[in-house]
Amino acid sequence: MVSSSLTVSTLGLVALALVAGSAGAEDTNEALLPGIDTSVLSPAQLEVVKRVASQAFCYCGCPHTLAGCLRGHATCKHAPRMAALAVRLAAQGLSADDILGALLQYYAGFDRSKRAKLDVKDFGPPLGNPEAPITIVEFSDFTCPFCQALRPELERFVRDHENRVKLYYKPFPIAGHPRAKEAALTAEWARDEGFFWKMHDLLFEHSHALSDDDLASYASMAGGNPEDLAAALAQSRDEARIAASQAEARAAGLRGTPTLYLNGRRFDLPAGPSQMYELLTATLEDEEEWTRNQHWDRD
Repeated sequence: MVSSSLTVSTLGLVALALVAGSAGAEDTNEALLPGIDTSVLSPAQLEVVKRVASQAFCYCGCPHTLAGCLRGHATCKHAPRMAALAVRLAAQGLSADDILGALLQYYAGFDRSKRAKLDVKDFGPPLGNPEAPITIVEFSDFTCPFCQALRPELERFVRDHENRVKLYYKPFPIAGHPRAKEAALTAEWARDEGFFWKMHDLLFEHSHALSDDDLASYASMAGGNPEDLAAALAQSRDEARIAASQAEARAAGLRGTPTLYLNGRRFDLPAGPSQMYELLTATLEDEEEWTRNQHWDRD
C-alpha cells in the first residue's frame, strides 16, 4: 500500500520536564500516564509514549500537555483516548516524532475544510444499516493484497457497529494489477444486478482466479447471467462509473489502496490489519463526538 498522509489549533508541541526523583519506574509511569494501560509496550516503546505525552497538547483544548491533562484533569474524556492511540502506535514500533506527526495529522482531519465530499449515490447498497449516521467509504482494489488483508477486520467492525456505521465500497482498480479492471467491472455489473456484496465476497475470496471463465462462474454463483456479464465486460459497460470513482478518490487525496473515509475524513493512521479493529473503534468514538458538536466536547 502506498502511504498516505493524515492541525488542529488545540494540538501542538511543547517541552515539559519529566518526573524526577528516586521513585521506581512503575511509580514514575503511573505519575506520568495515570490510568493508561502500557502493558503491551517494551521499555523502549514506553519511553517513546512518555516523550509523546510530555510534548503533545491534549486535544480537548485545555492548556496542558497530554501528560498534564492525564494527571490533573480527571474529567477529560479525550486525554485517555489520545494516550491509548499513542500506545497503539508505539506498539507498532513508531518513533516519538512519527507518533507526534501522526497525531497532528489525525486531529487535523476532523476539520470540516479537510473533509472530502464523496458521492455514494450510485454505489449502494451499503454494508450495515443504511440509516446509520456515520458513513465509511472504502476505495479498494480486489487484486490488492492490502485490501484483502483489511477486509475481514473492516467487515467485522461494521457488523459489530451496524447501527452506528455503514460501509460503501468504491472501486479503485490499480493500473498494472492484472485483471483489476475486469474485477471492478464485474463488481459494478453485479451492483446494477442487485447482488453487489455477494460478488464482492466472491471476488475477494478468489482474487487469484479472475479469468473470463472464472468471472462467468462467479456470476452464476451469485445468481446472475454469465452471458450478460460477458457482454458487460466486452463493452466495458461501467467503465465511466469506475473512472469517476478513481477521479474522486484522487481529488480526495488518496495515494493508495485501501483508503477509508469516515464522513469524508480520511482515516489513514499507520496500522496493520490486526490493529485496525481497535483503531476504527476508537476513531468512531471521536467521529461521533465531532459529528454531534462540530467540535470536541469541552470538559
